Amino acid sequence: MLTDITERYSFLDRKGLSLNLQRASAHDQNGREHDAGFGDLTSIVIISAERGEDTRRCVESIFERTHEPFEIIISDVGSSRETLEIINRLEDEHQNVHVIYNKESTGTTGQRNQGLFFSRGGYVVFMDNDVIVLPRWLEPLKETARMNEKVGLAGSKLLKADEENIYYCGIHTVTLERGGRVYGIGLNKGGPMASLKRTDPLAARGGEVPWYTTTTILARREVLFEVGGFDDMVEGKGIFIANEDKDLSLSVRKAGYRIHYCPGSETVHHHDYTKVDRDDDYHRRYRLRMEQIEKDTKYFLNKWALTCLIEKLPHEDNSRRWDGKELVPVILDLDSDDLKADVVTLIGEAAG
Repeated sequence: MLTDITERYSFLDRKGLSLNLQRASAHDQNGREHDAGFGDLTSIVIISAERGEDTRRCVESIFERTHEPFEIIISDVGSSRETLEIINRLEDEHQNVHVIYNKESTGTTGQRNQGLFFSRGGYVVFMDNDVIVLPRWLEPLKETARMNEKVGLAGSKLLKADEENIYYCGIHTVTLERGGRVYGIGLNKGGPMASLKRTDPLAARGGEVPWYTTTTILARREVLFEVGGFDDMVEGKGIFIANEDKDLSLSVRKAGYRIHYCPGSETVHHHDYTKVDRDDDYHRRYRLRMEQIEKDTKYFLNKWALTCLIEKLPHEDNSRRWDGKELVPVILDLDSDDLKADVVTLIGEAAG
C-alpha cells in the first residue's frame, strides 16, 4: 500500500542519501523537462534483482525503440557489486534513469510500490527486467488508456525469444465468475493455447480481459494511487512475490476500471518455464521461494474469497482448489457443463 510507504521503506541513492520524493519536475530521454501534471510522461518501473545484463539490455531496448517521452525508475534489491556497477553506469549515462538502492528485497510488490511512489509520469509501466521492447510498443498502450477514462490497465502482447511465438496474450487470461463474483482466476496456456504464433488471429485480437500479467503493463498513475498500488507486506500481511498481478487486476476492477489487452504493443519476454534452473542463486533468493509463494497464494485467495487457482501451462497443469485451509490439485475442464458458462476471458473490441 502507498499511504505509509515512506515510513516502511527507505528511498536511498547509491551514497545512502535520501532521494527527493517531492521533486517538482522530471526529464525525459530527450532532456525535456516535464512538470505541472506530467500528463504525457511515462514512468517505466523495473526491478533489479541481480541479472544485471538483462537489466542493461532491457533499458537499452527502451532507449532505442521508444519515441514517447519517458523516465525509468529502477528499484534494486541489494544486488551484487557486478550488478550495481551496471545500473550505476545506466544512471550515469542517462539523466532520466533513477535508481532506488535497497539493502535487501522488499518483494515484487514493495519494489514496484517504491518505483510507483517515486514516479512522476501520468502513465506508469511495470516491466520485468528480462523484457526487450519492440518498435512502437508504448504508443498503443497509451492510446488505449487515453481512449476511455475507465481503462485502468493496458497490457502488451508478449513474445518468446524467437519473436515468432506467443509467450502470453489476452486469450490466455481466464476467470470463473458467477453472479457478479469472481471465484477462480488464472492462466489457460494448455492445449491449442500453448503454441500460438505471433500473427495468430487469437493473439491479434485485442479487447477487455478479466486480468493481465504485469510483465509489461501500463496504468494511469491516478488509478494506481486510487487503489493503493500493490498490496505489499505490512506487519507480516500482504503479498511479497506471488499473484501480485492478479491481485492488482482485481483491485482495479473493484474500483470500477477495465483492463485491456493491446496486441499492437509487442515486447519479448526472455523467460522459458522449461529451462528454469531451480537451484541457481537468482531463483532460490528471489523467485522460487516456495514457502513464501505458498503464503502469498493463500493470502490472495482468502482476500478475494477465491476457490480456484487456474494454472494450465504448456508443460503441466498446476490448477488447484482452495477450501480455506489447503490447496488441492484439481483437473478443471473449462469446457464442461459445470464451468463453461462461468468462464470469462478476452472480450473482443467489437463486443467491448
